[in-house]
Amino acid sequence: MLIMLIVGKTDAFEQNYMAKFEELATHYGVFVKYERDRAARDIGLHLTKDLRSGKKQVTNSLVWFQMKGVMATTLNKEEFEKAKCVGLSMDIEHLRHWFLDKEPTHLIVYIESVDQFLVMNLQTYIAETWGRGILTLDQKSATVTVPASSVLDEQAFAILTRYADMAQWVKALDAEQADVELLSRDCNLIYAFSSAEARQVECGVLWTKWLSKMRGELRVAERPIDFEGDVADGWETIHEHWQYGGINPENSYPYLELFALEDYEPETFTNAWGDEELVDDGETIVLKNGDHVFGPNAANEYCHFVFGARLNEYGVKLQSYVETLVQIGLLELRDPTSDGHTFIDIAPWHNRLV
Repeated sequence: MLIMLIVGKTDAFEQNYMAKFEELATHYGVFVKYERDRAARDIGLHLTKDLRSGKKQVTNSLVWFQMKGVMATTLNKEEFEKAKCVGLSMDIEHLRHWFLDKEPTHLIVYIESVDQFLVMNLQTYIAETWGRGILTLDQKSATVTVPASSVLDEQAFAILTRYADMAQWVKALDAEQADVELLSRDCNLIYAFSSAEARQVECGVLWTKWLSKMRGELRVAERPIDFEGDVADGWETIHEHWQYGGINPENSYPYLELFALEDYEPETFTNAWGDEELVDDGETIVLKNGDHVFGPNAANEYCHFVFGARLNEYGVKLQSYVETLVQIGLLELRDPTSDGHTFIDIAPWHNRLV
């Protein structure tokens, strides 16, 4: 009698999505696996970063994943596309374990009907949902909901790598978390300011304060130090920043000192009601150093301001951090000639769990 060994449908499904996950994640790290599944974690990824040389740098961050899958027969494409989240029943004992772990575990959910992975930091989710109450919760299981928008993609892995970088930097520099977060966002920009004199350029901030839109636009730019021309001319953008709700240039870039590039003496006249009005249509900004900068009004669409900019004392401190990180091999700066200028866009609809 011939006995045929059969792989169950559930086992085959799990093997399939694990293979898909490994194919996706292999570009971002080295896999780590337990010999036996006893730790409520399925697989780990020791994160790596791509270097300009084509090599990969191994970070000190190990990210753990708990894998789950939802078959198309359970959740079809139409149902998923209408859903705002996917709910999974999970053991309370596992939730407690993940809450207390030193390193966070990320939940990965494979949705077969759309061939897509979702991701969520379980430790953060548990802390925000139950907090320490999870330790005394008197039930066997609980539903964990993963937003349908929290997709495991290239940006998700980039965010995980950024978190890994920041954890390394805090320890290597003995620095404050807030300083390192700012450094992570603007290290290339800080370096550009510190090297401006050697490169024979001056730096400026060009701020568009929109009156007709719900956003602000800011550009950091350079021009030759001996440039002769209008204050608003000759600039080449090295960094662009859009933000919903507007931008406060000095608060958004606290490591910069902004200053007036030219003296401004406002001309006024007395209107029919006896009030003083500006001859020029626009708005005057008073900077923290007391300088006055006038921004002309463009047909009630926006006011445009041009400031000179240089590193302040805080900026010099951050630049010393940049130099240290480059020296010890934890930071590779961008090449502006080949990588182009940096860009950030801040708005509520860009928020992500990972």
